[in-house]
Amino acid sequence: MTEAQRRIAEQQRLSGINRLWNALTPLKHVGSFMNCGAHPDDERSHILAYLARNQGARIMYATATRGKGGQNAIGTEAGDDLGAFRTEELEAAASEIPMSVHFYSARFGDEIDDFGFSTDPSEAEEHWGKERMRERLVRIIREQKPDILSPTFLDVDGQHGHHRAVTRATIDAYDLAADPNAFPEQIDEGLKPWQVKKLYLSATSGRGGVYDDTEAPPDATVSIPTGMYDPINGATYRQIGEWSRARHLTQGMGRWYDPAPEQSHLHRLRCEVDIPLMEDDVFDGLPRTLADLAEIVTISGVPELLRQADHYVNEAIAAFPDRERILANLMQINKNFDAIMERLSIIPMSAVEDWVHKLNLKRRQLGNAIYESSGLQVDIEWDSNFTSPGQQFTGKITLYNTGNQTWNNLNLLVFGTDLSMPKQIDMERFEVSTGERKEINIRLSVPEDAAYHHPLDKNYEPFWNLERFCCVLGFDGIGEKIILPANPVLVVPPVNLSWEASGLFYNRLTDGDPVQAMLSVDKFTDIGSDVEVGLEAPAGWTVLPPTYTVKAGELPGSSKYNFVIAGPTGGSRIEMTPYAICDGKRVEENVLMMDYPHIRNTCKIVPNTLAVQPIDLEIPARVKVGYVDRGADRVYFWLQRFGVDVSMLSVDDLKTQDLSVYDTIVIGIRAFAADLTATSPFLRSYVENGGNLVTQYNRTDDDWNNETTPPRPITIGTPSFRWRITDPNAVVTYLKPDHHLLNAPNKIGEDDWANWHQERGLYFVAEASSEYEFLLSMSDHGKEPLRGGLISGKIGDGWHHHCCLILHHQLEHQVPGAARLLANLITPPDWKQV
Repeated sequence: MTEAQRRIAEQQRLSGINRLWNALTPLKHVGSFMNCGAHPDDERSHILAYLARNQGARIMYATATRGKGGQNAIGTEAGDDLGAFRTEELEAAASEIPMSVHFYSARFGDEIDDFGFSTDPSEAEEHWGKERMRERLVRIIREQKPDILSPTFLDVDGQHGHHRAVTRATIDAYDLAADPNAFPEQIDEGLKPWQVKKLYLSATSGRGGVYDDTEAPPDATVSIPTGMYDPINGATYRQIGEWSRARHLTQGMGRWYDPAPEQSHLHRLRCEVDIPLMEDDVFDGLPRTLADLAEIVTISGVPELLRQADHYVNEAIAAFPDRERILANLMQINKNFDAIMERLSIIPMSAVEDWVHKLNLKRRQLGNAIYESSGLQVDIEWDSNFTSPGQQFTGKITLYNTGNQTWNNLNLLVFGTDLSMPKQIDMERFEVSTGERKEINIRLSVPEDAAYHHPLDKNYEPFWNLERFCCVLGFDGIGEKIILPANPVLVVPPVNLSWEASGLFYNRLTDGDPVQAMLSVDKFTDIGSDVEVGLEAPAGWTVLPPTYTVKAGELPGSSKYNFVIAGPTGGSRIEMTPYAICDGKRVEENVLMMDYPHIRNTCKIVPNTLAVQPIDLEIPARVKVGYVDRGADRVYFWLQRFGVDVSMLSVDDLKTQDLSVYDTIVIGIRAFAADLTATSPFLRSYVENGGNLVTQYNRTDDDWNNETTPPRPITIGTPSFRWRITDPNAVVTYLKPDHHLLNAPNKIGEDDWANWHQERGLYFVAEASSEYEFLLSMSDHGKEPLRGGLISGKIGDGWHHHCCLILHHQLEHQVPGAARLLANLITPPDWKQV
């Protein structure tokens, strides 16, 4: 999707009266609600959508991790790369509610990091630090001052350990945030204790295809009408919640719900106000409107000003969609707010801190509503999506007045890389008449010491998220300034250095034959000098050629440079560093771009190294493999690196080709979408007639039919929570030690199960037809062993192997045992080395 297409889609999604209505709605509610989860995608989107878009409450989501331990249904990003990707997905999802987002973890390698699936909350607390979790969440609560807290999941057996740990932390933080003796270093920094007023738990069971809650949920004490239809946005709140869920594409989120009556339920666990347990609304007993706020404010003159402001809010909403009448009422609210702030200026902050933050929030929201009703459309567009330190950067601001009044009291600030030093646009004698469109050309200098883009350097705040290369619009003397984001601009090195993979295998069984590594060099920004591209080798290793030189002005947009690497056969794992020298600067970074249509462009920039992992690998000679890919793994790439003849097969190929020409057919992870499932009869025939079929893990909701998808019935265990091994070093026991998959061409021994990454496997097989043998047994600590990680069956004249071990993930981390087992899987049992 091009930037223009993306902007068109954004305009269609938030056009016309929808944007104006969504700007007015928050003015009518002063309450706030914080949802707490462990990962991006844990938020209760349908409930949050109702509270934000119907009631107008401020919504916040606090997440412990960035989600680096999850799966990726649409790409190959994993680990920290996936964490950066999912951070951007969460910000996109938040924009649909809208809500602000707050992270426990602020950096890669943070102590609170997603370490993969866990079945035990104590494991998560030990890994993250029980006290650290609470300190981070209490800090967020004291900074954001929510009225209500609500963790997404219940602390019951059968739930994800991360979810349970966060629920425990949330319940504890309810009290800790109000305790002046808790985390006194925060108090020393200027934060104040904050008493949350209510705490709600889910009153819905988490039992389903993934989790297996063993306890009934608590009784509902309040119901939320998430099936209610929003006539302005044209959907129910359940459906609007799915607009948000659909941004979590890496996790396969986004379901279609037909409009229907629906109630979502919560259980009130704690409450600081004296009201009945059964409620009509989560904000019962708490101030909702500016008029309600007036009832608790005792400063002379302020209550009446708040009641007047509330009256004008109601008048503005009643005037919708008449922009002129709305704007007139908003101007009156602005006058009331100014008068209130004048009275507060002589009052000690300690006397008003329990509620003044609500008024400050309303002032920011008022500024956004004034902009949406003004008729002004202001856009900032940069001439490039990339810039580098030391360069000039240009763009333009466009102002188009679609309203009925002339605007001449505007001020504009443009921010570059230093958010403390904006550029003031000269707006003196500048006016935009009705129907007039004006452009302002802008130029910024990027400092030599400007930091590269970092995907984790901000929290998402709707309407006032100050970020690099944004524009701030102000109406002199009217409301708060409005932050207008531009097309994303990333500060990057002038060139990007990238390998096909983060490492490669160096086969000691081929007598140290050299291996080749292809370095891609992509030019991002202008370069005025010659460019030297090289690869540094440690002692005892050689690289040919050691460098390449490209004359000034001749470096293309993208180019490749091949290096031949050789070293000692008895060596251990090493790392090599590529580099480019241009304009007197040495660049060693890799820029991983994440350019997907459902998120804003982002990237992760890290020092680039090439790992070289020695391995003793027997690989079958002249075996021909067909590979079916869904785009979620790169096992085919690694097979090609090992010298295997791999052909990529489409669904049509499986239906129309003579599959007998392939010695082995491998199906990628989670590849059985609806169209591939239709090829099951062809794959069954292939196996029965002598073919070797390897299927990797699939989920039951991937259109996998336990009876008809595999060549013979295989039942994938459900709920999946109980059918995975999360310990990457779980002891592996051989149930069939003489089976050919464990012995040929590579004898799989204890060392092959060492140093696995993240977990052993998932979506294990629970039961299988009698033709299959279960080869391995393994268990997580304190759990019953699972046998379904690797099964194999003689079907007719051929073989079918189903592997639930995450070989694809281990290959990306150059784990030798995974490569050796993969070689065995693709080798037919009667294969003769030639």
